[in-house]
Amino acid sequence: MWYVKVQKRYSMISVCVPATSANCCVGFDCLGMAVDWWAHFTFEESDTLIVEGCPDEFKGKNNLVVQAFYTTCDYLHLEYPTFKLTIDTDVPFARGLGSSSTCVVAGILACDAWFKKGMDKMEILKIATSIEGHPDNVAPAIFGQATACFMEREDVKMSLVPCANYHCLAIVPRYEVKTSQTRKVLPTGMAFKDCVSQVSHALVFIQALQQGNESLLASSCRDLLHEPYRRQFIKEYDRIKKYCDLKQLPMWISGSGSTMMVVSLEKSHLVELSKILESCFSELDYRFLTIAKEGAFIKYE
Repeated sequence: MWYVKVQKRYSMISVCVPATSANCCVGFDCLGMAVDWWAHFTFEESDTLIVEGCPDEFKGKNNLVVQAFYTTCDYLHLEYPTFKLTIDTDVPFARGLGSSSTCVVAGILACDAWFKKGMDKMEILKIATSIEGHPDNVAPAIFGQATACFMEREDVKMSLVPCANYHCLAIVPRYEVKTSQTRKVLPTGMAFKDCVSQVSHALVFIQALQQGNESLLASSCRDLLHEPYRRQFIKEYDRIKKYCDLKQLPMWISGSGSTMMVVSLEKSHLVELSKILESCFSELDYRFLTIAKEGAFIKYE
C-alpha cells in the first residue's frame, strides 16, 4: 500500500457532531434521528499525539476518534499525522445516544478537513459504517434530521427523512446498558405476520414523523423486533411506557438503551412528564432536545 504525505492547511480544526437516537422503535438497525446534543472535538498541530478530555486508558492510538482519523488516512492513502485532540462532550457513554458514532464521525471529518480532500457525505458514511458496523447512528450524525438506511453488500443506501418540529425528551438512567449484552436476547427469527406488522408500522412511523401527525406516530410505536426483549434491562421502562401510552406520546428505547426517547409537538407535554420523573424516579436524568436539522459540521481556525 502506498501513502502520500500532504501538508495540511489549518492550525486548528473543530468538529461538532450531534448525538443520535437509533432504531426509533420500529426501525431496528435502519432508522435513526439526530438531536441537538452536541459533542465537540478540536484538532491542533502537535509534534506528538496528545488526547485530552477522556479517561486515561483512551489517551492514545486506541482512542476511537484517533482510530477513525487514521482509518480515513488508510482509505485516502495518507501518512498518519500527529495532533492534539481535545474532546468536549457530555453525551453519555453506553446510554443509546450514539456516543461512539460522534467519535467516529468526528475522526473522519477531521481527517478530510486536515488534508482538505473534500469527500462527499455518502463517502464519509461509507467509511463510518465500515467502522461502526451499521449505519443507523452514523447516518443521522452526518446528515442531520432522521435517516433510513439499508446495506447492499458493502454499499450503504440511505434516504433522508425531513422531520416536523417535534420536541424531544431524552430520559437517561444513571446506569449503562451494553449493546453487546442486549443483542444476545434478541430472537433469531420472526413469524410472518409479525414481519408484516413491523414493516407496516415502520412505514407509518416515517410518514408521521415527517408530517407532524403525533397521534399516528404514537400509534406506530409498536415494536416486535427488539423492544420487548430489551425492556428487561431498563427497570423504569414499563412505568414510563404505560404513562406515554395513556397520554398518546410517542416513545421508544434509544439505540439499545438505557435512554428512552419521548417526542411531542407540544413541549408542555414533555414538561409535564419531566415533573413526574422528578417525583417518581430517583435514578433518572432527563434533557429537553429538538431534532437536529443539520448534521456534523466543521469550523476552521
